[in-house]
Amino acid sequence: MHTKTILKFAYIITLCAFLFSACQQEDPGGALTADPRGQIVSQELSGTYSIAQIDSIVNSLGQPELLLLERNYGVSIYNIIYETVDPKGEPTVASGALVIPDMEAPNAWVSYQHGTVIKKDDVPSKGSQELLIGIVYSANSGVVTSLPDYLGLGDGPGLHPYVHGKSQATAAIDMIRAGKRVCESLDVQLNDKLMIFGYSQGGHATMALNKEIEENYSDEFTVTASAPMAGPYDMSGYQAAPFTDEIAYVAPYYFPYLLFSYNAAYDLYPNYADFLKSPYDETLPPLFDGMHGGGQINDAMPNIPSKIIKDDIIEGFKYNYNHPFRVALRENDLWDWKPEAPMHICHCTGDTQVFYENALVAYNSFKDKGKEDVELYTPNNGDHGDCVIPCFLDALQWFSTFY
Repeated sequence: MHTKTILKFAYIITLCAFLFSACQQEDPGGALTADPRGQIVSQELSGTYSIAQIDSIVNSLGQPELLLLERNYGVSIYNIIYETVDPKGEPTVASGALVIPDMEAPNAWVSYQHGTVIKKDDVPSKGSQELLIGIVYSANSGVVTSLPDYLGLGDGPGLHPYVHGKSQATAAIDMIRAGKRVCESLDVQLNDKLMIFGYSQGGHATMALNKEIEENYSDEFTVTASAPMAGPYDMSGYQAAPFTDEIAYVAPYYFPYLLFSYNAAYDLYPNYADFLKSPYDETLPPLFDGMHGGGQINDAMPNIPSKIIKDDIIEGFKYNYNHPFRVALRENDLWDWKPEAPMHICHCTGDTQVFYENALVAYNSFKDKGKEDVELYTPNNGDHGDCVIPCFLDALQWFSTFY
């Protein structure tokens, strides 16, 4: 559940992603699948950047650390619309950006899962600031970087299924498949390194992608290393506190975003009025049209998000283990499994948006299940935005050992 923090710190993130140059992915080597998922609906070369042009962009950011980093390759950026499936397994389309370095045989494939956005065009394929991660990363390290927009964003239809683990994973998987097809058409030679990472919602998406690949796509993909950062892995537990408690929350728009997402994905209630108090059942849904930002939605809400929910729904959620919303949240927990890939989890202890306990629950569960090559890095006691730099720098250092 990434906030506008990622966008506010976009330049910083760009720095971290650029520094992330050593990070490489274990790419999906092997034959292209005949499955319609991942088939390209359309592809467009949206831009090319020479080393000099990338240097100019980096210089304009005013980040002295970036000036110390080499830009070794020009890059080409492709916007892709591809076939995938929705949360119910029905065919749909999604979009994303693909950044390819100007070299015959890139060093690896990297999948970057972006953070929370509300506006449909605030995504990599539409030139969002997070696209810079792919540009500077590929230019520095000579890696192909795929940046899925997720479902319902970019050129994808409908409401984005926010922090819905399965669809985040399938959108990323099918984006890699589509990207491989683009690379094949360009005679770009891919290897078998696949590195995955993302922050906040992107952390949850990265964990979901890791799990989905290992449980259902191990014959097609192998994750070399995984770096989920500041993600809500304990959706039904610690991260559900704002649902039941009358506590203020710094990003209240997350709450209806999640409710609307899960209500649509799981067909929980036929009408918003079945679970939202008046007037929120009428005032909030129109704000999730892909045109309004998080700040506008926050202004239409109380800072205690549970106040928009009907009392009987909250009481049922508190005391009924099988309440529909709790079951949906539990289905999107990402701690009760044992990853095979080496993993670094990063989270700051003072995070008031995605609570640090999410990382503790996941880490402790993995260790209890006998996983040895998992580490939990807690850089400081800062808030959500304070963890961006140290998490990315940690991943930079760690991913470099696989390159």
